[in-house]
Amino acid sequence: MTRLLHLSDLHFGAVEDRLLAPVLALARDLAPDAVVISGDLTQRARPDQFAAARAFVAQLPAPVLVVPGNHDMPLYNLALRLLAPFRRYSRAFGPELEPQLALPGAVIQGVNTADPLVWKAGRMRNTSRRRLARSFAEAASESWRIAVLHHAPVPASDGTPADMARPADALAALAAAGTDIVLSGHTHMPHSGFAETAAGTLFLQVGTAISTRRKTGANDFSLIELHPGRVTRRSWLALPGQGFAEGPAEHFRKETGEWQTDGAVPVPAAPPAP
Repeated sequence: MTRLLHLSDLHFGAVEDRLLAPVLALARDLAPDAVVISGDLTQRARPDQFAAARAFVAQLPAPVLVVPGNHDMPLYNLALRLLAPFRRYSRAFGPELEPQLALPGAVIQGVNTADPLVWKAGRMRNTSRRRLARSFAEAASESWRIAVLHHAPVPASDGTPADMARPADALAALAAAGTDIVLSGHTHMPHSGFAETAAGTLFLQVGTAISTRRKTGANDFSLIELHPGRVTRRSWLALPGQGFAEGPAEHFRKETGEWQTDGAVPVPAAPPAP
């Protein structure tokens, strides 16, 4: 079994300070094989916020795979956002914006969906599609193929449409690459499901682990357990003023190329590209 701790939307600069130590303690106690952070490590991409995020990440069990989110690009400094949108991010977390991590039984490929031209919404670049396809084509046949994106090309748990350009094309690219699981954030709402047009891809979103920018009334993160042919997601939730407590588990299994589950429901198909 391979275990992944999935955090997202840390938003240093808008952090619930009381949650920092509990998350780090749980991360050590859970002893995952890797930690995945699906973007928005900062609130406004300022140097001090990146320094705080880097110090936090350095205390997590290694290895840690991170990808940038839209909040990790400057918002108000238009020149920097257009000319060097990931300069500050790269100084904190290294120049690789789409890192790869190979674990026993799993290959994890980061995908940078942050778009400096529109800032909030995401997009999947052609270079990302090719890298994803190459990475998964080279993986062992028995390995889970896991993509980490900040923006997901599926609606949020409340039905809000995907905040990504040409989501149907992104879904098709993920399916064509043989993606088994997509880990993402951005919406600040945990969600699980699969798209009708990509039944072989399971989408697992988490909310914000430690930020005050809650949309569901609770902070959350997940532990994902990977077994041959099946996956379990265990969630930890913290209500305002309370610590983290384990929530209900979700169980998924992949049979004949499609996902089956006893808890998640299909998300609506993305609309056709215009």
